[in-house]
Amino acid sequence: MCKIHGYKSLLLILIILLLNITVHGGWIITEVITDNGGNNTIQTTFIQDNFIRHETVSSMAIINVEIKTITIIFSQYKVFWSGTVTDLKKSSIEAYDMQMEEFLIGLPDSAAKELKTIYAETRHKLFNTSINDRVPTIDIYNTREVERILDFSSIKYNIIVDSLLKESIWHTNEIKPYNNMNIDNMISLMNQMESISVDKFFQTPDYISLLENGMILRTLEYKGDSIVNRKEVTNIREVGIPLKFFNPPEGYSKATFYEILNLMSSS
Repeated sequence: MCKIHGYKSLLLILIILLLNITVHGGWIITEVITDNGGNNTIQTTFIQDNFIRHETVSSMAIINVEIKTITIIFSQYKVFWSGTVTDLKKSSIEAYDMQMEEFLIGLPDSAAKELKTIYAETRHKLFNTSINDRVPTIDIYNTREVERILDFSSIKYNIIVDSLLKESIWHTNEIKPYNNMNIDNMISLMNQMESISVDKFFQTPDYISLLENGMILRTLEYKGDSIVNRKEVTNIREVGIPLKFFNPPEGYSKATFYEILNLMSSS
C-alpha cells in the first residue's frame, strides 16, 4: 500500500507543477502559497522566451512550451524524467501496472483479489479520461473591485463553476509578460492534462484573455465557504536568463517513472 501512496504523491507533484505555473516571459516571479492550515510554500518561476523553470524547496519542473515537453527534476535522487504529456500518461500507467504486478507476488489468492480490486479502482480514478467529460457551467465575473498589489492596479474576478464560487483572482493589465510566450501551446498543454485535472475554467476564452492581456497577482481557492489555498505574487523582476538554465542540472541522470517510484518507495 505504501507504493500506491508513493504513486499518488508523484502524480500530485506533476499536476501541481503544471497547473500552478503562471506563465510569463523574460521574468523572475516569486509567489507565496498558503494552505488552509497556514503553511507557506515559496515558489519561484523563471521565464525566458518559451522556456519556464518552476521551483519550490522540494520540487522543480522545466517546460519547453514551443515543443510541449515537461522535465520533472527530483533533486533528492539526482534524477529527472522528461517527455510530452502523452509520454507522461503512458509512462504513469506502465509504472503503475508494474508496481501492481510486483506487489501481488507471493500474496494468497484472497488477499491478491482484494488488492487487485483496490488497484483497479485507484487506477480508474487516476487514468480514466472519461471521468471529467461533463462540461461544467463556468462564469468569470468582474466584481469591479480594485486593489493595488505590488503597486499595480488589480481588478478582482470571481470564477463561478456550476453556480459555486471556486476562485477569486486579482488581475492587472499594467504589465503584460506574455508577449513572448506561445499561449496557444501552453493552453494545449493544459488541455492535455484534462484527465487528471477537474478544473477546466483555465481553458475558457475569458480566462485565456486574462492571461494574454496581463497578469494574475493573487488567487484565492475556495471549498464551500472556506479558503483552502491562497497564492500571491510577492516579487516580480524583468531580467534576461541564459537558456542553459532551462536544462536539467549537470550530473543528473534520466530515469523512468518506475525507477523513480522505487526510489521514492525505498526512501
